[in-house]
Amino acid sequence: MLTTTFTALIAVVASFAAALPSPAQADAPTRVEEPLSKRTDHYGLGTIYQQLGGYGSCGIQNPDSALIAALGNYWMKNQYQSEYCGRLIQVTNTGSDDGVGGKGNTVVVKVQDTCPSCDENHIDFSVGAWNQLTNNAAWGTVNIEWHFCNVNGQC
Repeated sequence: MLTTTFTALIAVVASFAAALPSPAQADAPTRVEEPLSKRTDHYGLGTIYQQLGGYGSCGIQNPDSALIAALGNYWMKNQYQSEYCGRLIQVTNTGSDDGVGGKGNTVVVKVQDTCPSCDENHIDFSVGAWNQLTNNAAWGTVNIEWHFCNVNGQC
C-alpha cells in the first residue's frame, strides 16, 4: 500500500510540475504582433522640422540630432502622449522631385511628436533623422515608403 500511495503522490507532483510555465514561456511577449510579411506599407512625403529644445506631444524633450519623427493627427488623434508615442517606424527614401538626395537610404525613427499639418502618410523628421535619410540634404520634401515596426523592435 505504501508503494501505491507513493506512486500516486509522484504522479500528482509530476502533473503540477508539467503545468508550470517553462522559462521560455514566462519570457514570451504578451502582445501578439503580425508577421513582418503582413505589415502595411505606407507611401507618402517626408519633411523636416526642428525640436528647438522643446517638448514634443509625447512629453519628451529631444535634441534635433535624435532619430525621431512626428506623425499627423490621423495617427496621433490630437492626444497628448498618444498610443503611438515611442513606436518605431522604418522609413525608406524613395526619391525626390526637388533634388533631395539619399534615394534608397533607410532610417528607423521613434515617434515623439505630432505634425498638425501632416496627413496620414506624411512624416515630419527631426534634423538627425532627415540628415540620415537624405545624406544631409537641404530642407525640402522627399518621397518615402514606411511601416511601423512591431513592439519587439522588429522592422
